[in-house]
Amino acid sequence: MALRKPTQKALVESDFLFGLRSSDLRHDKVTAALKRHKKGDLELTVMSSAVLETRAVMYSRGLRPAESEEAVSLMDTALAAYGVREFLPVRLGDVVVAERLKSQRPDLGFFDSLHAAGSKRLGIPLLTSEGVYQRIGLPVLDLDAL
Repeated sequence: MALRKPTQKALVESDFLFGLRSSDLRHDKVTAALKRHKKGDLELTVMSSAVLETRAVMYSRGLRPAESEEAVSLMDTALAAYGVREFLPVRLGDVVVAERLKSQRPDLGFFDSLHAAGSKRLGIPLLTSEGVYQRIGLPVLDLDAL
């Protein structure tokens, strides 16, 4: 009997969520990751902090609540179509770690620090296109290299 290779796990953040749009530059990479998830080669978990970040970005770009609601609903539908239903909640301990990381690395963004804290807690790499995580020593899967 052949041993099955363990499924690779990854946490996804906001660049992945924005990549669900067909007009996004990383859409093909996001779709490839989703297909791998559906096939069982890659286990994706969405970070709740990423969902909040996408909402903050949409509001900062002037989207009205109804437009934001529609965009998030479309994200949810796209994720569900590929069987992505796991979300990582933010814990108070994550906020403590995020603040510690932010004090050590002032260039680390607010949401990036929360994403990093969740990744540190679980020891699961981030699937991301952002280089900041490697610079702070976190394991990552390069979204652009998929």
